[in-house]
Amino acid sequence: MKSKTASILFILAIIAGIHVIGIFFFMKSGKDGKSPSPQTTARTEAENSAIAKAEEEIKKKVEEKAKDVPPLPYDYSLAVNGNIPELPQGAVAKSGILVDINTRKVLWAKNAKEGVPIASMTKMMTLLIAMEDVRNEKVSLSTDVKVTKHAYKIGGSQVYLDPRETFKLEDLLKTIAIKSANDSAYLVSEFLGGGDVESFISRMNQKAEYLNMPNTKFFNAHGLPGTTSKEDNISSAEGMAILAEVLLRSPKIVEWASTPTFTFREGTDKPMLITNHNKLVNECPGVDGMKTGFINRSGFCITVTCKRADRRLIAVVTGFNTWKDRNSFVKKLIDWGYRRAPLVESGKVPPPKAAEPVKKAATSKKTSGAKSKK
Repeated sequence: MKSKTASILFILAIIAGIHVIGIFFFMKSGKDGKSPSPQTTARTEAENSAIAKAEEEIKKKVEEKAKDVPPLPYDYSLAVNGNIPELPQGAVAKSGILVDINTRKVLWAKNAKEGVPIASMTKMMTLLIAMEDVRNEKVSLSTDVKVTKHAYKIGGSQVYLDPRETFKLEDLLKTIAIKSANDSAYLVSEFLGGGDVESFISRMNQKAEYLNMPNTKFFNAHGLPGTTSKEDNISSAEGMAILAEVLLRSPKIVEWASTPTFTFREGTDKPMLITNHNKLVNECPGVDGMKTGFINRSGFCITVTCKRADRRLIAVVTGFNTWKDRNSFVKKLIDWGYRRAPLVESGKVPPPKAAEPVKKAATSKKTSGAKSKK
């Protein structure tokens, strides 16, 4: 809370500074009431140019600082809790949330604050930390990153990095957002951690706490399962919605997350065409992100961002038995959300009744961890 207050005070201080600078030069230029000489006019123009440049720099700093401010809390007062009668497919979901970002209203919630395994949705935080370093000019998207032996050994969904290769940071981030490449995610965490992966993971957890993501804990940067369930990355549906909302402030991440296909190693003798694991970017109108995930302990999960007209929704679900069932439900959930959101906004829906007990979701026969996939 202190960090959030400090950020707001910082922005207000900068805005006040702009006004002080403007008032000072205005008073200075007009204090004697005489017509300005050519020299004075030239000096005034130079001063105005300097003021404009300073204001532009301050504006950029304010905009960049605003990207780091935690989103406002969500309002659950009119949320449908548990299963949605019109969407029986949702009974299998272990947890989920649907939020109208325009109004901060939660339209649907199911165990939304409960910590659950999030598999490759982990990579959303990896992308956020990486772009934070780019924004702070610690690195650039064109920075060269050499593949390490540790990254080479990472399994699951990957782009088969080779220790003899070097890539631009941007290309690695694209493979994380589009292909869900575990080897790229590990390499980025290793590189930005200065060779210390644990340092990067510590930053992930600090950021989760700063953003007020309920019940969130990271153990790695890719989402592969731990040796036991206690070492799986976990977060809540609400936490992933918050993270997605922050990622939407980065046009580059939205661009990558909504890219259907991308040629990795283009221009080499072994180009690799990669396809977006989030098939909803092609199948559901308005979807422009964000990330899929799967290990056996999480089931098939997904965080989806969608914009139709001027309304932005974010949906998160976990615990599905197949990616097809997950995608089918989310498409229907989003359509339902766009019908319901205007009614909630106008107050035309009654407050929800006490949530009915949620039926236990059907569980997969597999219960152990598995490699992170879709």
